[in-house]
Amino acid sequence: MKRLAKYAIVMTVALSLVIGFGLGSTAVAKVYTIKYASASVKESYHGYCAEQFKKHAEELGKGKIKVEIFHGGQMGSEQDNVQQVSQNMVQLSTMAVNNVTPFAPIVGFCTLPYIWTTKDEAYAVLDGPVGDKLNTIMAKQGNFRSLGWLVGGFRVLTNSKKPVRTPADLKGVTIRVPKNPIMIGAYKAWGINPVPMAWTETFNALQQKVVDGQDNPYIVNYTSKFQEVQKYITNIHYILWIGPLLASEAWYSKLPDDVKKIVDEAGKKAVADERKFVENQEASALLGLVNAGMEIQQPADNEKEWIEKAQAIWPKYYDKIGGKAFVDDVVNFLKDYRKGKR
Repeated sequence: MKRLAKYAIVMTVALSLVIGFGLGSTAVAKVYTIKYASASVKESYHGYCAEQFKKHAEELGKGKIKVEIFHGGQMGSEQDNVQQVSQNMVQLSTMAVNNVTPFAPIVGFCTLPYIWTTKDEAYAVLDGPVGDKLNTIMAKQGNFRSLGWLVGGFRVLTNSKKPVRTPADLKGVTIRVPKNPIMIGAYKAWGINPVPMAWTETFNALQQKVVDGQDNPYIVNYTSKFQEVQKYITNIHYILWIGPLLASEAWYSKLPDDVKKIVDEAGKKAVADERKFVENQEASALLGLVNAGMEIQQPADNEKEWIEKAQAIWPKYYDKIGGKAFVDDVVNFLKDYRKGKR
């Protein structure tokens, strides 16, 4: 009987230790919940990137990471989202650089006309050492960083009046632009006074001939049904739509190294997926615009006159985008890149 009692005590102690260790391991298995806000709908390239990030982060995290996405402006406008990320109210978001610039002026360099003329040039800058320097400055200015940069295509010029191949052809054509001083300055350099107008008013203004044209990427032109009110496309490459996958620096900097590695990898994968998504969507949108009767015009002389006149306005806006020094870094990097040195 004594042996049985002793055996029971030993087994009880052993069992309690096993249970205790089990409870202890459960208690330390922390799950990191990431709130991801987007002012755009799930079907947009913003929304696509968010869904891809969730997929990759949760797969790589193997139960350690949970991503909650708030699509369609549930958390407010893009500028609201920037502020929320800065304050760590949400951890991630995506938006156009125009909405980041008020919080981190340095990113405004992306809107300088013809800062780059191909997507590959933009990727070389943003995905490389210059992009790393940009992140360091963004963290200081806005308390956020980018996990990667989305693209949405170059803004091409459309109008309903006549074919346009040179800046001189713009004479007599009224063009709508966003209320963006750099974009307004570009059109003035090309010889016309554009009409600043809210996006929500644009289709009706084109339909009613209040303005003759506007500029936007192929995808936006097609999904906005501009083919119904526009006839001509001019394939200028003066501004590439760029938007960061923005992460709260206060949140990111405190992540354990293993979680940070997962977040970084998920961000890179999501951005790569978004870029492929946009390439496919752009091709389909362009085909849709042409099939609807729009005519494509290639700018004369490989855009030389467009480029020279637009780049001449850069010095007017250095102060608004955080100074000339970083722009010089980008320009010098691209000079080497174009020569094949990078």
